[in-house]
Amino acid sequence: MFLACWKAIDSLTLSQSPTTFEAFYGRESHPYGILQRFPITLEGKTVEVEVKVVDANLTYDLLLG
Repeated sequence: MFLACWKAIDSLTLSQSPTTFEAFYGRESHPYGILQRFPITLEGKTVEVEVKVVDANLTYDLLLG
């Protein structure tokens, strides 16, 4: 999740993340934090997922994992 999106949903509490991301061009960055139990509902079924919040450029960055 991008940082701007996290701020738009009332800045829910984040946990620290030990993960490091590496961009295609070699730059490393750390997630802003982790939403431990973020609820997602599809077709009436709700599951909770772990979501990493990143401060990234929306125009061309892609996260694979």
